[in-house]
Amino acid sequence: SAADSEQRSSSVCDMAEAGLWVAWGVPTRGRERNALNLLIETEGYLSGLQDQGRIERFDRVVLKPQNIELGGFFLLQGSNEQIDALRRDHEFEVWLSRVQLVADQVGIVDAWLGDGIAEAVALYEKALETLE
Repeated sequence: SAADSEQRSSSVCDMAEAGLWVAWGVPTRGRERNALNLLIETEGYLSGLQDQGRIERFDRVVLKPQNIELGGFFLLQGSNEQIDALRRDHEFEVWLSRVQLVADQVGIVDAWLGDGIAEAVALYEKALETLE
């Protein structure tokens, strides 16, 4: 049910410590229909990763038209182990390559989330020590 899904999502979200931010720009000229089809298809792909326990959750964001040419992004969330494994997964690499074929300015960035923020703070504090 929707309530079960929401409860699972909120409890899983508390555990996520790592993420991948996959952003894309405007669709590549002449491939706009392919970009839209892949965006729609990606919902199923990412839901499958979640159902298989390969990620804990994901957010899909499409940005309203603006002047920075950022079309949207996915934020994939999970444990460090899940995200590390996903980065090396052949199927994920193929999906990411497909995104790059239909959208300009595709970027992928590792992220700290939830409990992982403590690691980011510790690294920042260590870096500050070298400047003092």
